[in-house]
Amino acid sequence: MSWLTKKSTKIPEEDIKSRFFVAIDQLFKNDAFLLENGVHERSVAHKLAEYLQQQFLGWHVDCEYNRHGLGIKMLPRECESEHREYVYPDVVVHHRNTDDNLLVIEIKLRKNKTVDECDNAKLTAFTNQNGDYKYQLGLFIGFAGLNEPQIVWYKNGKVEN
Repeated sequence: MSWLTKKSTKIPEEDIKSRFFVAIDQLFKNDAFLLENGVHERSVAHKLAEYLQQQFLGWHVDCEYNRHGLGIKMLPRECESEHREYVYPDVVVHHRNTDDNLLVIEIKLRKNKTVDECDNAKLTAFTNQNGDYKYQLGLFIGFAGLNEPQIVWYKNGKVEN
């Protein structure tokens, strides 16, 4: 057996999305100040992770988690060169030190809240079921103040919506 414990805990996709929307509603209700006042995306990611933890009991919800087992997460660098780069997803829902990866989230806070080339490449790679990480779902959230955020779901290495 590899150093990663084999698990097969799956949650139905609609249940994952439903739980996410409860968490995002809590973020807007309780932490609008963060979204309105240009704080760093890490502050928003942290608060969102707290609300996600309440929705995913029994799972680990981590910010900027850079490990895959005991190794460091790396992906091909799609944006600048052909080399591999270390990656730190904004938020992940997973079971640490396993291949049980449920949800990976990239967050952006800016007026142009669309998915950029680099985030698209990361979420595509993280959700590719033939890749190293095999997250069940990926999610891009583009915040622009208190306006409705852009939500883009990824599944099986592709944009789903």
